Amino acid sequence: MFERVDKRPRLKLEATKDIELRHLSYRFLAGTFTSVVAGALSMIFNARVGGVMLAFPAILAASLTLIESEEAAADAREDARGAIVGAVALVAFAAVAALTLTHVGGPIALLLAAVSWALVALLGYVVLWSK
Repeated sequence: MFERVDKRPRLKLEATKDIELRHLSYRFLAGTFTSVVAGALSMIFNARVGGVMLAFPAILAASLTLIESEEAAADAREDARGAIVGAVALVAFAAVAALTLTHVGGPIALLLAAVSWALVALLGYVVLWSK
């Protein structure tokens, strides 16, 4: 149940040609639904509530389901671990942006937030996938 995938995560652009239209449709529909719900929540409550909903990884559930059914549960778990690292890094980005946007200029605040995202994501990668 908790076996790990032997290979490390990496970007393979040539694999994009093997993606089926049906799988892209699932992801598109999940993203569309999440965006519509976020927009409705923004109109009903406020932009902050809608923005939190936009941070939800809309295609993650669809992607993990497809990976698990077509590859293996271990591959889906590895992708979920990567999504968790990415989410934690986005929280760091949001925290740094929230703390700095009112104190320094926008470009500097966004640069600091982006650097914090990169550092947290890299740290997560090193911690979870270094052997």
